[in-house]
Amino acid sequence: MPIYQLTLIDRKIIAHETIECHFEKPAELTFTPGQYGGFTLPELQAIDIKQATRRFSLLSTPHDSYLAIATRIQNSLYKRTLANLPIGGKIKFAGPSGNFILHEDMTKPVILIAGGIGIVPFYSMIRETLHQPSERSLTLFYGNESIETTAFYTELETLSKTQSTFKFIPTFSTYPSEWLGEKGWITDQMIKKYVSDLYAPIYYVCGAGGMVSAIHNLLHELDIPEDQIRCEDFPGY
Repeated sequence: MPIYQLTLIDRKIIAHETIECHFEKPAELTFTPGQYGGFTLPELQAIDIKQATRRFSLLSTPHDSYLAIATRIQNSLYKRTLANLPIGGKIKFAGPSGNFILHEDMTKPVILIAGGIGIVPFYSMIRETLHQPSERSLTLFYGNESIETTAFYTELETLSKTQSTFKFIPTFSTYPSEWLGEKGWITDQMIKKYVSDLYAPIYYVCGAGGMVSAIHNLLHELDIPEDQIRCEDFPGY
């Protein structure tokens, strides 16, 4: 697996306690949306080798000029160090890896089900798909605690209003009184409401382990065949 040294060129807050980091992209690096890599902070290798590397899905798309990741900020040595890495700071990247990528058959609709920071690989998939001429149908169910904790809420809303092949269904546990959208957990009834033919799409699920397991079980209860379900969980959330 190739290893690259990357330079941090930008970092910004994208939701409550959530940051996005941009790195210079090596010219020879290629990847498919949905893949991930190992990111190693050199200054941690001498302190605690086990804490020096974390796996992140790639947030950016192949057509972006930069390589990006996003993460919730937690009280861990790695996350604190990443959040304070100065612009111009270095990080090692090993990858890309993984086969959590969209199926090739453009006639099969795509259902994406994300919880929290599990949006990261889907954001790359959505942007790359909509960047190219395609009739592929994309539907995103996106569950979060609140609008404030929802990464890319405004961007996804805009895409859903401007792209006829993309449908966005956000749902929140905490919401203002004027909120007219979906509320609470993603349920079988919610999926049935927006997916006219349950057995036509391929389903992709990403988020914390408990959320992924719950949605996987829900899809089984809907009699979705196992070969039409793809899952990826993010440990530590």
